Amino acid sequence: LDRLRSTIEDLMRIGGTPGLSLAVMSSGNTVYESSFGVRDTAAGLPVTEETIFPICSLTKALTASAMAILVDEGKLTWDTLVKDVLPSFDSSDETLQNHLTITDILSHRSGMAWAGNVVLGTENNVLIPGKDGLKYINSQPRVLPFRTGMSYNNLQYNLAGYVIEEVSGISWFEFVQSRILDPLGLDRTYLKSPPPGTQNVTQCYNALDDGSTTPIPYPKGGQDWFGGPSGGAWSCIRDLLELYKTFTASFEDQFITGKGATKDSPFKQVSHLTSAKIPMHQPSRNELSYALGWVRAQLPNRLGHIGINPGLMSNGMPTVGKGVPSQLILFHQGSLPGALAIVILLPDTDSVIVVLSNSLALNDVPDWVGQLILEELLEVPESERNDYIEAAHISVAESLKWYPALVGELGSARKNGTSPRALEEYVGTYWDNINVFKIVVNLVDNKLYWRLQGLESEKFQLEHYEDDTFTWLLPRNELSRRGRWVGWDQAAPFWKAVFECNDNGRIDKLVWEHDTGVPPMQLTKEESTKL
Repeated sequence: LDRLRSTIEDLMRIGGTPGLSLAVMSSGNTVYESSFGVRDTAAGLPVTEETIFPICSLTKALTASAMAILVDEGKLTWDTLVKDVLPSFDSSDETLQNHLTITDILSHRSGMAWAGNVVLGTENNVLIPGKDGLKYINSQPRVLPFRTGMSYNNLQYNLAGYVIEEVSGISWFEFVQSRILDPLGLDRTYLKSPPPGTQNVTQCYNALDDGSTTPIPYPKGGQDWFGGPSGGAWSCIRDLLELYKTFTASFEDQFITGKGATKDSPFKQVSHLTSAKIPMHQPSRNELSYALGWVRAQLPNRLGHIGINPGLMSNGMPTVGKGVPSQLILFHQGSLPGALAIVILLPDTDSVIVVLSNSLALNDVPDWVGQLILEELLEVPESERNDYIEAAHISVAESLKWYPALVGELGSARKNGTSPRALEEYVGTYWDNINVFKIVVNLVDNKLYWRLQGLESEKFQLEHYEDDTFTWLLPRNELSRRGRWVGWDQAAPFWKAVFECNDNGRIDKLVWEHDTGVPPMQLTKEESTKL
């Protein structure tokens, strides 16, 4: 594996990643562990096996495992309706309210709108307050047919967190800590950002257009509860190897014995956690499905589906595992501004690959590194191996097309020759229909600004676009410096603020297409600011 070191360093350089931590386990033993680059570019501090990184959506497997403990204790079942164990669940969608089960929310098959661009803001802010989290989830419409396809949704894992708290009687944080982390002795794993003074914690970065990086604030999932169960955890390679070693041993034992528990393991119902629940990315020649906090893929197959690389590969992801016997893998990825991660489990050989990084790069660097290591571990013939350096260059080039294409689209669609009203008419506080999310519009030095949730860190100037429509787009590098998620999945309407007037000709609405494929958010001006 060490011969791949220079390739890994090249992948980091191409994508824009200062630091990366990697470990491989085979037959239950750690066979390779290596650190690359720095955890702090300014101080030049190196990454080590104990450097703590955000693990983002690798958290989901912890939440699913916590639910499995409650199932094993008979406090609910996988088919229990959410409404029957969480009285405060009151979905605006009748199908979700009356038919949504524990399995549905953990397998992303509900069809619920996910509204990620509202939840995650600038400087890694989580824009939905913890006290309003369930109210916000209840308000989400169903935008896809129920149980007909997998649609990734962080909101559903936050909903799972509420269920765990209701059924267990303690917080999600306390439950996962006491029932999973503590029994495994994971003393460098945290369910939200580590407390001040914790040693050997990485700085987080976003990549700029030239592959250099800029420091940004830590991810804030879980600090005010919301975002914790879906992606708030932090850990290091040392701890994660112990966690996944125990999980894979439990997988093997519970499938052989048919039992729901394994001696000296906190992991219960692992056969259910890792069994297919919904097909994904069809058609697929070999199995590709989502379980509960895990993707199942029968090799050879295309991988990376939870990360950002598939959206950057116009000809599709490379097929992994050609020329060797077929086998099942389980994997998951995590991504937030400032961090990307991947874990790959090979149950047949009791093997694990973990890659953590400290940058939202121009492509998904841990994904390419993980697939590179996987092909080495599988001993794929050299003639059948993928060229991950080439894939990295292709995905970066595609990533850099996003901003110029977006500017071009906005320019070509613009209606020329229009003027705004007097800017004072747009000023006000605009609320969504459940009074959870607001946008404050101010006029400062004859310039119009909006602030999501009224936060100063969420302040963006509104530039007139056409009629009563404004844009808040900044150059890609500036968005990166401000700690935002920057990527191809944010279409032109996302960057528009569309004001609407009432029958009296006064501005009283603000419409924002906050996510692709969901109804636009319609916010109403607060009465006290309408005049």
